[in-house]
Amino acid sequence: MGKLGIKMNAPLVSVILPVYNCEKYIKQSIQSILSQTYKNLELIVINDGSTDGTLNTIRSLNDERIVLISQRNMGLPSALNEGLKIARGEFIARQDADDVSLSERIEYELKFLLENPDYGLVGCPANFIYEDNESNKTSPFFK
Repeated sequence: MGKLGIKMNAPLVSVILPVYNCEKYIKQSIQSILSQTYKNLELIVINDGSTDGTLNTIRSLNDERIVLISQRNMGLPSALNEGLKIARGEFIARQDADDVSLSERIEYELKFLLENPDYGLVGCPANFIYEDNESNKTSPFFK
């Protein structure tokens, strides 16, 4: 059981992560998903034709939960649709290549959805971290 009382082996969550030329951020983004307190997840990374070192960085990460799809650059909607086609999870989570999730994100979101079956979508506040590592503490979208 996790901290929130959720059995760690059910249900599967598919995290869809489209990437394009994000070599600078992708390792930290992926590691933030792989280090979640909720472990029964697959991470579907769709490389949308990156021309920098993004693909090599992803390939250097060794975790059986990573499913890597590479396609020519077709844009975000196409990458997301590819991820949805192969997702096996009962629940879908989204992450962008420059996002870093707190370690309990998936567990909290899953707990809410399981306890509130009338809901089909959840979101969470965000901290914006800028190039100089300064943070505005919370997203302007949630004020």
